[in-house]
Amino acid sequence: MIIREFSEQDIDEITSLMKKLCSIKGQQFDEERWRTSLEKQMKRDSNTGVIVAFDKDMNQILGMGHCSVRNSDNGFRFGYISNLIVKEERRRTGIGEKIMRHIIDFFKKNHIQSIRLALKTNFDKGAQTLFTKLGFNEIFKIYELQL
Repeated sequence: MIIREFSEQDIDEITSLMKKLCSIKGQQFDEERWRTSLEKQMKRDSNTGVIVAFDKDMNQILGMGHCSVRNSDNGFRFGYISNLIVKEERRRTGIGEKIMRHIIDFFKKNHIQSIRLALKTNFDKGAQTLFTKLGFNEIFKIYELQL
């Protein structure tokens, strides 16, 4: 297995993973918007990327995570991680951790000193355990009113 930036050949597989993630979260998935965003990302050199775990023997994507460098209102740069998912049959085998460590190294190389991510409360204990293991701490909670 290798951890690498996604390529054009991966689009169908990571789109399938993203559909699954949205389904798990109970969110609607706009495939056209997702694919357009990926295509734009491939065409420009930016501080945004999709990192994939690729099994060379099986010639398939096992998981992915999205990372980007963002700026706060006061100009503070931070890393942001989203859309981390591993195929259900391969979860709890260390793939998510390898993806996360690759992303963390990417941010370190780009002199980012803080990384943020959002995790729904009581959503996935495995993800929460992984993030805690990697040194993430809860810093605030978000409240939502759905109308």
